[in-house]
Amino acid sequence: MKKKIRVAVLMGGKSAEHEISLASGREVAKNLDPNKYEVLPIIISNDGISFQLNNKKYPLSQLSIVNCQLFFIAMHGPYGEDGAIQGFLELICVPYTGSKVLASALGMDKISSRKLFTHAGLKVPNHLIVKKNDQLKPIWHKFKPPVFVKPHNQGSSVGTTKVSKKKHLKKALNLAFSFSPLTLVEEFIDGIEITCPILGNDRPQALPLIEIVPKKEYFDYEAKYDEKLCDEIVPARIGKSLTKKAQNTALLAYQTLGCRGFARVDMITKDNDVYVLEVNTIPGLTPVSLFPKSAASIGISYSKLLDKIVMFALQK
Repeated sequence: MKKKIRVAVLMGGKSAEHEISLASGREVAKNLDPNKYEVLPIIISNDGISFQLNNKKYPLSQLSIVNCQLFFIAMHGPYGEDGAIQGFLELICVPYTGSKVLASALGMDKISSRKLFTHAGLKVPNHLIVKKNDQLKPIWHKFKPPVFVKPHNQGSSVGTTKVSKKKHLKKALNLAFSFSPLTLVEEFIDGIEITCPILGNDRPQALPLIEIVPKKEYFDYEAKYDEKLCDEIVPARIGKSLTKKAQNTALLAYQTLGCRGFARVDMITKDNDVYVLEVNTIPGLTPVSLFPKSAASIGISYSKLLDKIVMFALQK
């Protein structure tokens, strides 16, 4: 009998996505094969100063006392997906799932990542970077409504607003600034929204594309976690040639940031062009999340998907 791998699943954390992270983490802990893994669920408090293990609380600084061979990170948003927890785990020399520090930070930062995508020859939507107290007139010189207003360092559409009337722009900016000191104002591309899960380290594999058809005005935070608010179609209905182009685009975006293990690349297509929106280095792993749906469409069960993510982490 092979000895079981002791895996600590990190969930929760100090971000607006705390509750979704708990849902992802609990699902991971429940579906890791009990014949292969000994699972330690760890909940990081929403103030980020402590963690809970076996109903006991410890200061977060004592995370190194957890006796495990691998940390499975199921923390979304700042402090979980942006390189912060990854840097801490590097210091205590324990392997962890997903991308390393720099790729995680770049994936979270929409401004820096888009500069790298453009340098790599990828298309991104036209956008402006806006700071507090900036004048609004230059925005309307560059764009006509509608536009998207996004914090530069949040995930899952947190703080994002679609602005269809000029008079609503200030309110959308204030919301975005409540999450981030910098904001993106981005052109609205009236196309087909797709996402591509990626698996692997040095030779990553693009999984089937998912087409996202929101029943609301756009694919916002609520729609991402409520199946009733959008249709998610696997594979995306965009034809073989465009599918291949989109998968290659996703692979290049993944490799440009230096991602490893797994990630999900959000894109939009219009007139045979593919625009990269962002790379999610720790995509959702709840029962309704996009990544497991894509994997399941080619026969990769949820448990097997977790196996692969663990394997890629241990290879690092």
